[in-house]
Amino acid sequence: MDLTATTYSMTLEVYLQSAVLRGVLVTNQDRLSNYLILREGDEVLSITNATLDDLQGKTMAAGSAEYLIYMQEVFLIGDLSPQLSSDRSGYEHLYVKKESNKALISVGPYWLKGDIHVVPGAPLHELLLGKTRFFPITDATLIGRPEIASRTYLVNRTKIGCMTAVGDGLVEL
Repeated sequence: MDLTATTYSMTLEVYLQSAVLRGVLVTNQDRLSNYLILREGDEVLSITNATLDDLQGKTMAAGSAEYLIYMQEVFLIGDLSPQLSSDRSGYEHLYVKKESNKALISVGPYWLKGDIHVVPGAPLHELLLGKTRFFPITDATLIGRPEIASRTYLVNRTKIGCMTAVGDGLVEL
């Protein structure tokens, strides 16, 4: 099997200041976070088979099925792809052990509540000091949007307005 020819199609929602783009990213990575880490520093993301919705969820006539997205302007990326269960056996030493904690995060016009993942004992603000632009918040819901099921979002850390711990176990300062 030729692994260099492997491609994955990931269905995404890209949250911008004034609209949400929903489309497909084609990549050779099996996880969106891997794609973003490997493409760190790239400023453009391309999605195809795309639709454009305003912030109230109404589809806007756009006349294009492909969009080039300037990554600095992205607030959130919602991963709508089915999660692939990868076998990590034998690779545990490559992953950093993290704790899952509930948090509330303001990202531009969006408020998310979900699970963030930090090194045990690390304070909440450690999320802001990461080296990559995006970090995941899992089992997350958009506040005020009950029609959108919980999912994993990748948060642009440069667009965070504020955040707080929700519940026990996470230190804010």
